Amino acid sequence: MQNRDFEDEPEPLRRVKPTRRDHRSRRIDVMRELESGVVDERPVKERFSREFKNPRIKKIKDPLEKIDEKDCVEGLVVEVHRRTCEVRLPEGTVTAMYRATTSKALGEFPAVGDRVLLGQVNEDEDTGEGVGSQKYCVVRVLPRKSELKRPGPRDSFRRKLTLAANIDQVVIVASVTQPEFNYGFMDRFLLAANLNDLPFVLVLTKMDLLPNGEADLSDDIRDFMTIVDKVIPVSVKTGMGLEELRRELLGKSSVFSGQSGVGKSTLVNALVPGAELETGEVRERDGKGRHTTTSSSLFDFPGGGYVIDTPGIRSIGLSNGEDDMDGETLAKIFPGFFEGDLFTCKYSNCLHLKEPGCSVREAVESGKLSRARYASYLRILNSRN
Repeated sequence: MQNRDFEDEPEPLRRVKPTRRDHRSRRIDVMRELESGVVDERPVKERFSREFKNPRIKKIKDPLEKIDEKDCVEGLVVEVHRRTCEVRLPEGTVTAMYRATTSKALGEFPAVGDRVLLGQVNEDEDTGEGVGSQKYCVVRVLPRKSELKRPGPRDSFRRKLTLAANIDQVVIVASVTQPEFNYGFMDRFLLAANLNDLPFVLVLTKMDLLPNGEADLSDDIRDFMTIVDKVIPVSVKTGMGLEELRRELLGKSSVFSGQSGVGKSTLVNALVPGAELETGEVRERDGKGRHTTTSSSLFDFPGGGYVIDTPGIRSIGLSNGEDDMDGETLAKIFPGFFEGDLFTCKYSNCLHLKEPGCSVREAVESGKLSRARYASYLRILNSRN
């Protein structure tokens, strides 16, 4: 009898150690809760170390809480990261986190060059313990006067990313050799600058590698030089053209961009003392550059103005307002096709392919328009389909 009673007793419950997934599920995803309309009412949350030891209790700020803009301070975004950005205030540079409401309203994160309003979310100074420990958050991004975009990740949203905002001119750095001049890449940047009414400055680097100087420039470079606002050949090694470039940058907000390996970071280091950007050599196997600049950064230019250094990229997005540019618009505004930007084809919807009365194909056949320029147009046109 006693043995039977003993057998009927339930086994004592074992204490199961929480798994990593259990701990992770207890964290709060503010953006997900905001989109679903549910805001966690708990006043605190637990933060764990990498090994999920020593939990720290921290107060949570309601992501829907309105921050009065009268209590905000205005700053300049000088560098952006995945979840935070560096913002320059009168008293110094601070790290500010993104609010879900701000990112949702803008459709993207702030960009270098943006003017933003910061609100205080924590009383203590930034402890450096990751997102949520910052004293400030971005409340609103002020309207932009100009921007330069590039294609975003190849995801389902097909988003475009802003390289820089509130700029006065586009400075494109291209090498005369190593790597070779990329006509199509330059055309895309020139189109993007024209759509934003931004002056286009072409800087030709590595001039010291040409024994006879400008006399050794390729036909493609010479042809492109005829349709841009200004061309400045430079050599960081010899100092050629650097003073002329400094005069062009003085008092302006200039975005520097170009393909990897053209010497952009080396040039910025020569123009901006203290920039200390990482540089790299061109790969021998394919003649392409290595990515040394991984994010956009803003630097003060000596004497006044800003220099915004952007990562080396292989493509640039083209947009006309909110929508992508269609083929007919591209055919009408492509640089170098029409004198005085006066469309002269017989039909208004001419794409310069096989249409009768096409003045562009006539100019190509007669030699007035280079075949390289026409081929660049066809590549961009086909890439939009």
